[in-house]
Amino acid sequence: MKNRRMLLLLLLITAGMTGLLPQQTAATGRTNSEDPGAWVSPRARQTIYNRVALLPTGVVDGSSLPKSLAEALAGLDRYRLLPLDRTLAAWRTKRPRGRKVNLIQTARETGLDLGAGAVILLEQPETGPGAPSCISLTMIDCRDGKRVWQLRFTLAENQDPARRIERAMDVLSRAMVKQGDIFSVTLPAPRILSARGGIRSVRILVRPDPVRVFSAYRILRADNPDGPFVPAGPPVRTHVPLTLTDKNLDDATTYYYTVIGINEHGFANVPAPPFAVTTTGPPEPVQGLRAVSGGLRHVQLFWQPSQDPVVTGYVILRRDTPDSPLTKIAEIQGREAQSYLDRGQPPVFHRFGVLADGHRYSYTIRARNIVGLESRDSAEVSALTRPRPDPPTGLQAIGGQPRRVTLAWNPAADPDVVSYNIYRSGPEPDDWKQIDEIRGRENTQYVDQGSWDRPLADAATYRYRLRAKNVVGALSDPSTEARALTKAAPAMVRGIRAESGLFRRIVLRWQDNPEPDIDHYEIFRGEDDSLVENLLARVEPDTVTYTDTPVSDGRTWWYRVRAVDRDGLAGPLSRPVRATSKSPPSRPAGLRAHPLPDGGVRLTWTANPESDIDHYQVESGGFLTRILGRPTKTEFLHTREDDPGSERQFRVRAVDKDGLVSEPSETVTVIIPGPSPAPGS
Repeated sequence: MKNRRMLLLLLLITAGMTGLLPQQTAATGRTNSEDPGAWVSPRARQTIYNRVALLPTGVVDGSSLPKSLAEALAGLDRYRLLPLDRTLAAWRTKRPRGRKVNLIQTARETGLDLGAGAVILLEQPETGPGAPSCISLTMIDCRDGKRVWQLRFTLAENQDPARRIERAMDVLSRAMVKQGDIFSVTLPAPRILSARGGIRSVRILVRPDPVRVFSAYRILRADNPDGPFVPAGPPVRTHVPLTLTDKNLDDATTYYYTVIGINEHGFANVPAPPFAVTTTGPPEPVQGLRAVSGGLRHVQLFWQPSQDPVVTGYVILRRDTPDSPLTKIAEIQGREAQSYLDRGQPPVFHRFGVLADGHRYSYTIRARNIVGLESRDSAEVSALTRPRPDPPTGLQAIGGQPRRVTLAWNPAADPDVVSYNIYRSGPEPDDWKQIDEIRGRENTQYVDQGSWDRPLADAATYRYRLRAKNVVGALSDPSTEARALTKAAPAMVRGIRAESGLFRRIVLRWQDNPEPDIDHYEIFRGEDDSLVENLLARVEPDTVTYTDTPVSDGRTWWYRVRAVDRDGLAGPLSRPVRATSKSPPSRPAGLRAHPLPDGGVRLTWTANPESDIDHYQVESGGFLTRILGRPTKTEFLHTREDDPGSERQFRVRAVDKDGLVSEPSETVTVIIPGPSPAPGS
């Protein structure tokens, strides 16, 4: 190669060539254990071999293998192979039959005689019948006799020779590409149709060769014609039209390029001499930039459109604080554009912007040309967005109402105010929570009743303040605070007492509550002092007594009372009181039966302790019970004549003046005696 320095510099790109090929196994430093296997010397990429001779050694006469291999090697588009018949004649001259020679040395001399830069030794040792042939190809540099590469593969009788050779060539080509041995003297240099410098870029138009020649192209760039040349971008697949672009260059700078084509095996043509291309400069800065203050979360910008015909639009940058960097916020298409509304990139359905309220923003603008090159920044300008609304004034809170507070305030003077946010807090500081939002600037009243699950408490102090909200959602600072005290519920009912021992009734009495607006009293009853929750009755406010009837005899009940005012506020329940209704008399005791000679029976018993016993009830015992009498004293004469020897049973109950009947006494049994014997019998 004439320009050896160019070749050495282009070795920088060979590592990127392997990305153009399908990923398959290929040996690069030693013979692969798989068949076929290839080895390529690292020095192979340092020399481009123009003329190469294929020398069949140890091949059976008449074999078609040398011709097949020659055609396969030629198909790689890698070397210019000398005619096979010529190389065979030269080889037979150097190595007559039956004469032993140094194979490598003889091959080197044969190549020198043929004017070749390298020779490829084809060896096919003899094998037994039916055994696969072991094929070996070794390329020798004619200058020093060193091996350049070696390929080994087997060929069995039942295998397709063409497919085995194609597979072996594929493995060899991949090994060459991996070692950077890619430049081929048989491949033509790409045809450059035009090379044009743009703004920070260069565009090179190539007339693409058929895909069978080149499957991709790559441009190489240097800062001066003597290099070093480096790849300018990845390889580009063949297509029509084919434009190779080098970007991110300096403005108004001359660069030197050459283009290489890459075939399907990853081999490239020998690079042609470089050519120069100069880039252009950026557009002129934009003039007359102006920013308008007072927008609702937006800033309006105006400028003078550029007169440069290659300008296609503008880039707008914003600085949010004096110390922050400029950030790109918009790209404007069209050279004739001369205004932009900065809304802070809100959602597309948003009516207004999202810039901060009362904030100063700074802007600059750049012109952009057809290749994306931007001018220097224009002069920087600033604008102030509209501040937040003023706080509402005149807030009043009206207390003394049952579980509600009425609020009133002055309407906002700002026409952009659309609502008021209402906040409430309890007595504790910093406990503010928003409770509602009132729509409409002229709506200046509100009644706070709490929520359905958390109503306002009785006799509780609440604090309130407001914030005005404008059409863009900006909130004012809080208004001054207003307080209100809700109405207190009635006091606990006092002096409650319950009268026990009454016949089937319990009488309750309590003291009248002091509140002037008591609507009624509620009486609750329960069977336990902790569960007095059954509402029994409601009585008028001027009534301070209640009789509970009917109730069971001797039953104990618990009672509580509370007052409810005309606003429905219920006071706390009174302390529980207990009462027991009158019990039936105790069962009579000491019942005795005295048989009489005439067959009657005299009954006696102990008087009951109760003071209001009206009478006693004497009953016959046994299966069929009947009342025998109702004496008022503690004795009873049973005069019925029963059969002598018959058995009679008796029991007694006490009955008081209210008709309450006791349990029966114990039952006594009497045997009726027989008549007395006559005198003298």
